[in-house]
Amino acid sequence: MRAVRETISGLKNWPDVSQWIAALKVAVPALAIIAAIGFLSGWLQWSPITDWAGLVKIALILFLIPALAEEFVFRGLLLSWLAARWARWAAWISTVLFVLWHPFQALTIGSPSAEIFLHPSFWLATLIFGIILSHIRIRSQSLWPVIFIHWFAVVIWKTLLGGSFY
Repeated sequence: MRAVRETISGLKNWPDVSQWIAALKVAVPALAIIAAIGFLSGWLQWSPITDWAGLVKIALILFLIPALAEEFVFRGLLLSWLAARWARWAAWISTVLFVLWHPFQALTIGSPSAEIFLHPSFWLATLIFGIILSHIRIRSQSLWPVIFIHWFAVVIWKTLLGGSFY
């Protein structure tokens, strides 16, 4: 029950400007490293979408799934639950589970990104992304920065860098 309360609190807590800036100071370099990994491994490539009229619909869907849903689970409920038990390891455990969630999706749900989700360099990128998002969540005490950073990263991937759609 405590994890649910903390997650709801994380949704109610809107960060101040300094917390947003601090989040971006950590996220932007991490996203640059992730982009380098993706381009060098071949699962990122410049490939802008041609249906710009559908961008609002795409962005809304990507806000709900994966950004809001995954952050609610991994940096909300799971991180809060783990922190109550193993504070020192909570961020790492929730991040490893976040990483494992992607190949699990690929093998069970059949995501259009399945091939990428099974690529070891994607796991490394997801590990970096997950630990950075956990850090931001812990420091800001809010889910909003991690939801918006996750959303931004996925929108850029899906609209400009060759990510496939659901």
